[in-house]
Amino acid sequence: TENQFTASYSEAVLAGRWSLLPREAVPDTAWAFALAEGLFDRHGVVTRGAAIAEKIPGGFPALQKIFRSMEDAGRIMRGRFVEGLGGAQFADHSTINRLRELSASAAGLQFSTPVALSAADPANPFGAHLPWPGHKAKTKPARRPGAFVVIHDGRLILWLAQGGKNLLTFVDAGAQETPETLQLAVRALAAALEKGNSGTFTLETVDDVFVTASPLVSI
Repeated sequence: TENQFTASYSEAVLAGRWSLLPREAVPDTAWAFALAEGLFDRHGVVTRGAAIAEKIPGGFPALQKIFRSMEDAGRIMRGRFVEGLGGAQFADHSTINRLRELSASAAGLQFSTPVALSAADPANPFGAHLPWPGHKAKTKPARRPGAFVVIHDGRLILWLAQGGKNLLTFVDAGAQETPETLQLAVRALAAALEKGNSGTFTLETVDDVFVTASPLVSI
């Protein structure tokens, strides 16, 4: 039920020292809508994968009732906004308008600069909204705190494991990934690590091969 859902969520997010602070009781409905609005702020388009990634109590079915209420009130819409993610997609009007703008200019849209971010960041669609690309290595990517991804033109290029020992490269020959793109991706990853004060670490393997034997070293 909604009461059980909001109660379990409030207990989960209010653990720790802040739970000792006195606070007024918040109606269950207000908790539910605050949770939903937070999801839209972080993910833009909310899907089943977002609920799994956020570990929402009750999963995506628990959100459906809230989303239907918001849809009836005209605050959000349901549709097939992102191809391949099914029909259970929800977004607010500002996100939908932005997607329409991007769709209208998609023919000339190119992201020339790789972007590095935390693998657990909601802006990383892989492992949540989208499956991780296939890779022959035994090491499997995951959305763990401390791990990083580099995305270029909507494609996953690099994944660095937490601790910095293992790096996976996702180079699609058909996507025209050039050595220059990989070089920019490595630089973006280094800048993100430096900005995040990740400390020092020693990279040991690239695609499950010792780093000294990886072609990435010569780039």
